[in-house]
Amino acid sequence: MRIVRADHLVLTVRSIPASVDWYRTVLGMRPVVFGGGRVALAFGGQKLNLHQAGKELEPKAAAPTPGSADLCLVSAVPLDEVRAHLHALAVPIETGPVARTGATGPITSIYLRDPDRNLVEISTYDAGRPQAPDPYDLLPPVPALDLAGGDIADNAPLDPRHVHDGLGGGNQSPALSWTGAPASARGFAVTCYDPDAPTGSGLWHWLLLGLPADCAGLAAGAGHGDGPQLPGGAFHLRNDFGQAAYTGACPPPADPDHRYLFAVHALDTDDLALAPDTPAGHAGFVLTAHTVARGVLRPTFRRG
Repeated sequence: MRIVRADHLVLTVRSIPASVDWYRTVLGMRPVVFGGGRVALAFGGQKLNLHQAGKELEPKAAAPTPGSADLCLVSAVPLDEVRAHLHALAVPIETGPVARTGATGPITSIYLRDPDRNLVEISTYDAGRPQAPDPYDLLPPVPALDLAGGDIADNAPLDPRHVHDGLGGGNQSPALSWTGAPASARGFAVTCYDPDAPTGSGLWHWLLLGLPADCAGLAAGAGHGDGPQLPGGAFHLRNDFGQAAYTGACPPPADPDHRYLFAVHALDTDDLALAPDTPAGHAGFVLTAHTVARGVLRPTFRRG
């Protein structure tokens, strides 16, 4: 099992109208009505479902009680602006700013109370932004390939051999091997993507297409460009560095850990009808439409 995010939480409140008014006015959440009159407060890609105390919907928590919640919410604006906004509304700050540890890194927080005296923590990430979602967690689920990397592993630092040569690395793609493709697989593609690059759309480091159905691995360095080290018919697309090859990890200075998502995609076709000059984003769209199984390794790297 792989749990990837929270969809919603339930708040039991004394007054739904009062809670809606506070969360809309103070925190900018959007009230939504669903399911025959139920009320929620939407923010980002999540929501808070509201239950009226004494009239909770089933199933429910064992002891639903107004004022028992402790929430941490991430702000899209700096805390100085949050504090000024709260001051203008005469909403008292109970504690803060204080340093805390968030789910993906250090945060700075202030604390306040909602109408039911729930504790509401408002935070910003000290790195300037939260960690981006893993894109494969947001795509339609497919069966998993068993993917192994010669010297890369989930959540382990990348070996310098796989780091950009501008940072003193070897700029070499890692060895990969895979098993478990379904019988419907007609070929494979291999990619490397950095979702943590501060671009708004991540950064593609490697796009290798045209691997035949009987391919079960690549040697280290296979991504240095098109050539005899690749199986017949395989070719590279240009990555976001403009190179038809693998380009090693190269995060900005002082950034937190970046994840490098090395993925092998089992495909339902041996021809994606993509040319070597196809933009990486469009290639990702086509790959998703034709992927019948996928294996992903997620090593990390940050500049010293």
